[in-house]
Amino acid sequence: MLRALRRALRPARLRIPARRFTAGIAAPTPTAREAFGTDATAAEAIAYNRSRVATATAVALYRSGHVLPMPDDHLDDAVRALDDFPYSAPSPETRAAIRAALAVLEADYTVTVAH
Repeated sequence: MLRALRRALRPARLRIPARRFTAGIAAPTPTAREAFGTDATAAEAIAYNRSRVATATAVALYRSGHVLPMPDDHLDDAVRALDDFPYSAPSPETRAAIRAALAVLEADYTVTVAH
């Protein structure tokens, strides 16, 4: 009984498959090195790579039916679930970029998910 009560009182967690999102993710875009070569500064490369991870995460979340607001730990789990984006580490900047991209997808009535 006590165990069932504890389970009921725990906050719900976002369940994201460890391998892939159920609706799939966007194909990985070129990394900063592939896109810019050696012409990009370190700050540009970081911003580019953060944006590519955030955009792919937002698209996957949107396709899977997730909407804002989302807690930080759910966004962190979503970033870690991207198999095709190695070295993706959640950060405050990445979470902000995911929220921004997801807000744009939600606000644009021309963007729909076709199943």
